[in-house]
Amino acid sequence: EYAVPRRDTPRTSVPAGSVALAGPYTGVYPRPSPGGWQLIGSTDAALWDPHREPAALLTPGTRVRFVPRAAR
Repeated sequence: EYAVPRRDTPRTSVPAGSVALAGPYTGVYPRPSPGGWQLIGSTDAALWDPHREPAALLTPGTRVRFVPRAAR
């Protein structure tokens, strides 16, 4: 398990779709917002779609695999 510390000073703006780590958690910023998690990448996946069942692409406890990609 990883336990990644939060940043000492949060960013004033994190782009939507940013994939980040903090403590033992992984998350994706759903929209531009301030944040202090450590950014490790980004996704353009539609993580929330109210027309999909279930609406959330990922639910708590879902395992994901990170793969390297060329920078955009």
